[in-house]
Amino acid sequence: MTRLAVRPAPRVHEAAGRRFDERHPVAPPGVPVPRVVGPVERAWAGADHDGRRDLLARLRAAGSPVVVDEGGTCTLTWWYEDADARAVVLAVNGLLDHRDVGASELVRLAGSDVWTITYRLPGDWRGSYVLTTHRGGGPAPWRTADDRRTVRLAAMAGGPDPANPRVMGTMHDAAVSVAQGTAAPPHRWWVPGRPSPPAELVLPATAHRRARRVWLHTTPGLPDDREAPLLVVHDGQVWARSVPLAASLDAAVADGALPPLRAVLVDSGTVATRWEELGVPGGTTRFVLDDLLPVLAGRWALPADPTRVVATGASFGGLGALWLVALGGDRVGAALAQSPSLWRFDLRDVLRAAPRHVRVALQAGVHEPEVLRGSRELAAALVADGRSPHVVEVTGGHDWAWWWPGMLDGLTQLLPPDPCAAPAGATRVAGITPPTGPTSR
Repeated sequence: MTRLAVRPAPRVHEAAGRRFDERHPVAPPGVPVPRVVGPVERAWAGADHDGRRDLLARLRAAGSPVVVDEGGTCTLTWWYEDADARAVVLAVNGLLDHRDVGASELVRLAGSDVWTITYRLPGDWRGSYVLTTHRGGGPAPWRTADDRRTVRLAAMAGGPDPANPRVMGTMHDAAVSVAQGTAAPPHRWWVPGRPSPPAELVLPATAHRRARRVWLHTTPGLPDDREAPLLVVHDGQVWARSVPLAASLDAAVADGALPPLRAVLVDSGTVATRWEELGVPGGTTRFVLDDLLPVLAGRWALPADPTRVVATGASFGGLGALWLVALGGDRVGAALAQSPSLWRFDLRDVLRAAPRHVRVALQAGVHEPEVLRGSRELAAALVADGRSPHVVEVTGGHDWAWWWPGMLDGLTQLLPPDPCAAPAGATRVAGITPPTGPTSR
């Protein structure tokens, strides 16, 4: 996975006659790894040769992880066969502690080529993971790394679980496995495999910006001259090439959960370009407002109601969605911000100054504490301003595994099929917890 070797220094941004100071990133704390001695370890220790053979046959038939309901919590037991492995680490999104990476290492069952580890997690948890194997001599690279970044890169250098068919793409085309607890509702519009990218459109470079690429998707059968909701989706290259968002949207429309709609998936470019342009008041925000929306208005009948134009994205993309309604609320009237990187900017004042019709939906994971804190603070500020943000807290991390179903669920709240209907209350979908007030605790 490609990452910046050094994060750029914070900058000062000017937009709408105001100054916005970028803030330093906050290093997340270590996380407690919820490891327990699992049923496979216990059964293996007490079994004879025939019992171990039967246990291994059951594991192969069940796949990985093996999930056992405990009433409110569940155990997830991962197992992995590799005769040549010298060490194996499980890198679960939000649950890898760089200070104690050994807590995420699998143990080898005596006299076998099978490695295993068990976590106890809330029943509604959902997350992605990879397994990384060390087969050479010497210590595993994640054991010799000496800082958070290098530990994580070493532990996350592996790939999907060969015993788990549930695989999805993520940023930088990296494939991960997906697991979930016993109380996590099904991903209603999961589409397996890689997507067929929608139609691509390149806007040539101008004196003020680089050439920009987007992908365009329309619900099948929707005429260009019929007004319909518009989605502006950040990190469009992921949704176009790695995660089949367009097919999921079509499935949700076919089920009557969303109205016929159009989506524009906005490419965020390279890692360095994404940091420079996405989640800031200029860059992609100005491109969408000044260039992209006028181009789309020449192709499609865009909604007269700005709340039917929804910006969405995750991480920097979630922050970018909030910038669009903050600075362009007369044209983009709703934002669904997933895991927004609010450590980067304080948007409370600029969002309080947005038009009163602007609607904000926030989703954040309980295993991403800095993001969760920023989302709670922003929600509280909007409530104090007399607004009604839609807030959900997710039993997960900074993770595409829940961003995909969470985006679809959030869109059903912001875009009911009947535009005259009141927004529905929060629902439990894909590990998303309904709010009990202006913010969930």
